[in-house]
Amino acid sequence: NVFIIEMESLKKKAIKYFNWSLFEGFSSQGITFVVGIVLARILSPSDFGLVGLITVFVVVSNSIVESGLSNALIRKTDATNKDFSTVFFINITLAAFIYVLFFLISSFISDFFNEPRLKNLIRVSTIALVINSWVIIQRTLLVKDLNFKLQSIISFIASFFSGLIAVIMVYNKFGVWSLVFLTISKQLINCILLWVTSKWRPIMVFSKSSFNELFDYGYKLLIANLINSIYQNIYYVIIGKVFTPTSLGYFTRADSFQKPFSSNIALGIRRISFPILSGLQNDDFQLKMKFKKFIRFSILLSSIVLFCIAGIAKPIVLILVGEKWFPSIFYLKLLCVPGILYPLQILNLNLLNIKGFSNLNLKLEIVKKIVLIPVLFIVTFKGIDALLYSLVVFSIVEFFINSIYTYKLINYSLMEQLKDIFPFILISIISFFLVSIITLFDLNSIFTIVIQMFVMFFYYALIVMFSEISEFKEIKNIIYLRIRKI
Repeated sequence: NVFIIEMESLKKKAIKYFNWSLFEGFSSQGITFVVGIVLARILSPSDFGLVGLITVFVVVSNSIVESGLSNALIRKTDATNKDFSTVFFINITLAAFIYVLFFLISSFISDFFNEPRLKNLIRVSTIALVINSWVIIQRTLLVKDLNFKLQSIISFIASFFSGLIAVIMVYNKFGVWSLVFLTISKQLINCILLWVTSKWRPIMVFSKSSFNELFDYGYKLLIANLINSIYQNIYYVIIGKVFTPTSLGYFTRADSFQKPFSSNIALGIRRISFPILSGLQNDDFQLKMKFKKFIRFSILLSSIVLFCIAGIAKPIVLILVGEKWFPSIFYLKLLCVPGILYPLQILNLNLLNIKGFSNLNLKLEIVKKIVLIPVLFIVTFKGIDALLYSLVVFSIVEFFINSIYTYKLINYSLMEQLKDIFPFILISIISFFLVSIITLFDLNSIFTIVIQMFVMFFYYALIVMFSEISEFKEIKNIIYLRIRKI
């Protein structure tokens, strides 16, 4: 009875925190998405391709700056201000060093991609890296305290005002710089608000013992995250170099349609699962039960949402950004598949870190990339379509590899995982075909998407009403309770 009560309490907390995490992601990225649509109607695919290249350098550099020490602080139950201050000074020092490095090599990068504009764009864009380093500890403390409400509010405000700045700039003929200052202003507003609302302040101390303890756990995560970041963003570099910035622009625009959903679901799951599952790390039975819940819940969300986006890809692209972005439709459909599996990969890798095996996480990343990256370069010579198909295949292979140690750690095998996620995948594939059929008729794009959304709503209403799957039963009970309250 005590176990059941504790699990129910944990479930309620998880739902509450996850809702706030989703609100943060979807509200802030929703604003960025809308702003992106406005900018896409004015700017060219080439402009988006250039900023896509810069984003690669910023994302990879952020992995270095965070050094895996944030997760080490979250996992450490008795972290002190000395620990936080030590990590803070490491973060800002690394960020400053990387910024100077990019400033010096920006000419070389510009020449490598045969894009003269990249030089100054890189020198300005990477300022966001320095700004972000000043608030990594504040974010870590909020995650550690499961305070996603404050993060959500701050992120929403920062996204709104940075979006407003970008729109004003693009209408005043600032061109590609509108995209650059969208990111910089968002980071700056976010930084100011986090410092104003946080009570934490660093103390002037650098503890070698704290660094050694945290780095012993964190450096493996650093290398693993760095390898993973490079791999996830290598497509941007290859497309930008081997093909054209315009092709990269189509790719980034397609990615921007699915990424707010896949990344926010994955981010929400990771934020909630890591502290909650860390609290169960010494009880394998409870850990497995809760882990299964997270697996099923994440695939429920990601498969429904992303198969829906794949189904409505054509009308949504044509309505929102116009005919000039037509090639993005094919890219978008393919990118939805890795997006569906991304939360599952995050969960399986998180389990290694929760159980204290960050070294295994590193080994997995090294093995996967040794196998996949050479294949990736070979596939590149077959054309951009083959490159995108490889992204789909690699995401499936990664999921299989990531699940190997899950079985060893909590006796949750790949076959069990497949059994748990299969019903949700099947239901979502059927929904994809139902809405895709409608695009075969020569209908107006707006009329097409209205019919598709109606079909989708009716289909899932039937599933919720009559399915025996526990998650859908829970959804039905929640709906009934809300109706009774009304």
